[in-house]
Amino acid sequence: MPTEGVVTWDGVSTRDLDPHALWKQCAVVPQEFARWPMTARENIHLGQPQPGGDDAVHRAAAASGADAVINVLRSGLGTLLAREWWGGQALSSGQWQRIAGSRAIHRDAGLLVMDEPTSDLDARAEHLVFTGLRELARDRAIVLVTHNLANTVVADRIVVMEGGRVTAEGTFSQLTTQPGLFRDLWLLQQDRGSSSLDGETS
Repeated sequence: MPTEGVVTWDGVSTRDLDPHALWKQCAVVPQEFARWPMTARENIHLGQPQPGGDDAVHRAAAASGADAVINVLRSGLGTLLAREWWGGQALSSGQWQRIAGSRAIHRDAGLLVMDEPTSDLDARAEHLVFTGLRELARDRAIVLVTHNLANTVVADRIVVMEGGRVTAEGTFSQLTTQPGLFRDLWLLQQDRGSSSLDGETS
């Protein structure tokens, strides 16, 4: 637990801010997210529709790559995402991950925290998500928690944690060229030598 220092939001200590108002300005995509047996629309807005209605839902879906999911659902946003109910349809883990991403984006918060938001996606879907995130980052703060260091290339600032403590910070180019945990892990992730694929010899 922190024992000193202060966390500020636009220069104001969070201790002085209204907790409920602060909560409304935060959105999170956790690794374990809810898969509600409701329509795709309801899974995205969760009872908190924006003034734009379905237009806002579609924008959030496009930013997370979930528009590709919605486009193949038999009733679009009105499709029930639960196969056990009549007319319902099941989603893959990667499709659900995109729905969860659009859920947080639809909240239109000033701070978006994403914990491994593309772990179940293929390279093409992952690229779409990060393209959308770059657009979102123009007017909000995005905190990305990830072990896939390739995803940190787009970050303005990278904070390295080891054993629960911050051990380094900087840009991607800085951290990959200076000695430290980040560079070590980056080199390991780039090492795809054929030796590990060789069969056993007798």
